[in-house]
Amino acid sequence: MVAKMSAFSFTDKFVFPPDFDALSVPNSESKVCVISVIGKSAYHTNASKASALNHILDRDVFKCIPKEVDDTITKGDVECFYDVENQVIFLHLRSLNDVYRVASLCQRLVSEKSSKDFFFLWQKEEFRIAKTLLWMFGVSHLLLLSHPGSTFDVTFVRLFRTLDSIRLKLQHSVSDQLHGLPISKDWSYNGRPCSPRVLFIFESCCFESSTEDSESGTKGRLLKGSPIKKLQHAIEDQIYRILRKSRVITNISNNSLFAVPANQEFVYVHTERSEVTDPVAYYLEQLRLNSTIVKDSVFLRETDSPRSRSYQSNRKVNQGNGSSGSRSSSTTAHSKGGNSFKEFLWQHIEMALGRGFDDNVGRNPVPSLFETVTAQTWFMVADRLYQFYFGDSIDGKAQAHLNTLKSLLETDIRFSENRCNKVLPLAEAAYQESLPTHYVTNFHLSKLAQAQRVFHQFARGPACDKYLKQLEQSCEKFWRNGRQLCEEISILSNHCVNPLHRLPDDPETDENRHLPIMTHSSQLKTKAACNCGRKQADKEDPFDHKYANFDFFDALEASCCGELEHIDLPIFKPSTSDAKASLVKRAPSREEKKESVIQKDTLKHDIVTGMGSLSLALSLGQSGGSEFLPHQDHHSGISTTDHYTSHQSDQEGGTDEHEEGSGGAHSVDVVEEEDEDHLEDAEQSPDKEEGSGIRQEVDESQKEEEGSPKQEVDIMPSSPKQDPSSQRTEPEITINSQKADLESSQKEEVQLGKSVLKKVVELDEAGTMRQHSTTEYLYGMIHSDSPPHLLPMFPSWNICCLGKSSMYNHNSGLDLPGFLHGSNFLLPWDITVKAEKDKWPSIGETTSRKGKQKKSNKEVGEVNLRIYLGDEYECPRGHRFFCSGPEKVIKVSSSSTVKDNATKLVSLDMPLYCPCPQCRSTKGYVAQLMRVYVSTPEGPVRVTVDPNIQPSAPPCPVFTMGTENPVELPAGTLWVVRLPHIYMGDHGPYTIPTDSQHMQFCRMLKGVFSFRDLNKSP
Repeated sequence: MVAKMSAFSFTDKFVFPPDFDALSVPNSESKVCVISVIGKSAYHTNASKASALNHILDRDVFKCIPKEVDDTITKGDVECFYDVENQVIFLHLRSLNDVYRVASLCQRLVSEKSSKDFFFLWQKEEFRIAKTLLWMFGVSHLLLLSHPGSTFDVTFVRLFRTLDSIRLKLQHSVSDQLHGLPISKDWSYNGRPCSPRVLFIFESCCFESSTEDSESGTKGRLLKGSPIKKLQHAIEDQIYRILRKSRVITNISNNSLFAVPANQEFVYVHTERSEVTDPVAYYLEQLRLNSTIVKDSVFLRETDSPRSRSYQSNRKVNQGNGSSGSRSSSTTAHSKGGNSFKEFLWQHIEMALGRGFDDNVGRNPVPSLFETVTAQTWFMVADRLYQFYFGDSIDGKAQAHLNTLKSLLETDIRFSENRCNKVLPLAEAAYQESLPTHYVTNFHLSKLAQAQRVFHQFARGPACDKYLKQLEQSCEKFWRNGRQLCEEISILSNHCVNPLHRLPDDPETDENRHLPIMTHSSQLKTKAACNCGRKQADKEDPFDHKYANFDFFDALEASCCGELEHIDLPIFKPSTSDAKASLVKRAPSREEKKESVIQKDTLKHDIVTGMGSLSLALSLGQSGGSEFLPHQDHHSGISTTDHYTSHQSDQEGGTDEHEEGSGGAHSVDVVEEEDEDHLEDAEQSPDKEEGSGIRQEVDESQKEEEGSPKQEVDIMPSSPKQDPSSQRTEPEITINSQKADLESSQKEEVQLGKSVLKKVVELDEAGTMRQHSTTEYLYGMIHSDSPPHLLPMFPSWNICCLGKSSMYNHNSGLDLPGFLHGSNFLLPWDITVKAEKDKWPSIGETTSRKGKQKKSNKEVGEVNLRIYLGDEYECPRGHRFFCSGPEKVIKVSSSSTVKDNATKLVSLDMPLYCPCPQCRSTKGYVAQLMRVYVSTPEGPVRVTVDPNIQPSAPPCPVFTMGTENPVELPAGTLWVVRLPHIYMGDHGPYTIPTDSQHMQFCRMLKGVFSFRDLNKSP
């Protein structure tokens, strides 16, 4: 502290309260006059309202541009300078009324991303300014009230009235703080040395003074009738009337907050400011003035008059006198001029340091109170009062008065509070008007927005945000108090109409314990048939695909379909009790699939090529392992066209080409010995192997195109079929051997082939079985992009048998409820198959040339069989009908005969959605493909079904039943394949498109129906 006292200098300004001791103040014997500068600065970022004092002090004490703006905000609000020579103490109040401080505060709010409102900061700053003004009015003799313009700011009137009322209330507390200090009793009792004078300073003038006026002003004092004097006197009269009518000033100055002189000027208007408010413009102007001089100026003489010289030359001559001369001449000119700010202010300072102020008026004047003290005493008193207003320890009574001050200053807040408090019930009533018993969040938000519009229509002021939050909380509480509607939306985009509830299988928690237990319901019902189609019932609007595809139909099983024969479809079988749904990643695109297939094909080709030196059986066995071959999900089913082609080739080739020993799907044909004719054929055709007669075929279509008998080893089992656009043909793997090699190693190859092929077939049968997960299940349904190791928890498809095929009568159709008249007929599909019978061999054909008995011949004939097919569509109102083609409803003649056949059902894609002919006149309900009927004939044929559904526009997966092979239906029976109602993918359901242009992509792909001839060799 001692170091600070010794190092402190009074040649520059400092922040009050100071860091030095009051006893160290110089010139302790002389009394001082205290001048405070308050008000607003000019509207420039580099302006300071105290810079006008620099001309009086002859130094740049109060600079226009602060060095560190942040320090001016955080360190203090009052700048102080002690002019020891002139015995004057200057105080400068810095606040948000200064432009640079407001700009700095706004920049800080933006940079710090503060959540505080500027109005909140303004109110806090205004309260601090008011307390600082109370302190200044209690320690100052003169106050300079600065205005940025040329008109009086009437907002100061309300502030002055507020400060006066609080000053009177705090007078007793201030007297207690001044007790014991070396001051007079009057000062201690009144709490201030005098009733301070307030001088009004205006930074700009409303008109420009002419050159002649300025020149005449330099010669002598301005006349009383000059425009600037008239303006100042007019403003004085205006201010005096305003202050008197508002009772801010009275006849007795001791009873007022401040006084104005009765016989002296108290208004000054700056006509010309020498302070630099814009440094850039100032330096540009100086550069322009100093850059050029008139040619004749060099030859001008000193004796010439100033008027005969040019402006630039005259300025050059004046600059030659030196900087000190310019300062003194400027000061002298100002002192001689009649409108000098220094002369205006100095007369009041001299009076304060002399006999003091006596501003009482009236018939019975009262002695005025005025006292000046030394600088040491003043610093002691000022510091004591500053700690009283801004210290931490304030007595209760004084704090109550300061709280009253804060309340009086916040008149706009009190007005806003009262207004918003009055409008709040109106906004709440607008929210509660015409409310349903229960409603969802969107309706709540729309009503809340309506209430907010009503609130904003009448509410005003800074309290709007506060009461707006109260409005939101009130409406939220009203909504959550038993008026919440369940937010769940059905798959068909219908809201649940039940109050907020929890499902029966939801775990009970503290948050949902108070909620009722019930299922979702939109109160929208449709009519749908059961799995077999023999019974119709009302179906609730589904909220999940389990109810849409399984629960509804399973509930009808007990009363209708339970006793019928069903074909089980693959579903998830858990091994633990904590099984969970698998998190399915993004499905790969077609380009990624193609790249993966090409890489796997290349790897498989390299492996097979490198094993060329091994035996045929060994290479086939290793190349057919699951480690190298990709697992595909498309069936190797036989299409209708393939059957016709195969049948024609069999008729042309005859029956002698069939070899004995053809087995099932996993059979191995081994021929131990072949005659020379077969060896010659093997030499000509690379597709045959003489040693083992073994060949692997993966693609059935290539077999029919060859048109020749082959011995096959089926390594790969059939897999579910994919979208035809994504199917690819597996390359045939054949290894050709030369005739010489076959003759030399035929016996060794046969023995090796028998042993190795037996192991290869066993490995293939075990390796090709899907290893389905028993801990994770597929949430949605099986489709072309779903992981092959995941199965759903329940089947979304159903296959059941209605009975014998004889129960269907093609004259009367199916007797099922809901079918439109004449649309309940199945369509015939005529096929031709081979029928074989045994034939006794002749005597010469009993033995072969090598002494071995030949196989018995069979006589082959053709049989025409008829299969009945039907694609059933069902609309939400329960109307059902069959279609003979895309959007073509079956129509019968007057004799109840169907003219159409099932050719289009077999060879074309059928649409998934079709307009209902019965509902077109009402709302235009759309019927959905829901069932496929198949009536299989008696005979050597097996009909297979394999529906593949594309429920939306691409990119969209193809949904299948999930079976390894097409489902084979027994002969002589009538079967129904019930399709899913909702197709649930990995990322949501596929519902009916809203855009009619996308309806064409929703279809059941062709190839659903096929058959297998039992008498035809594979």
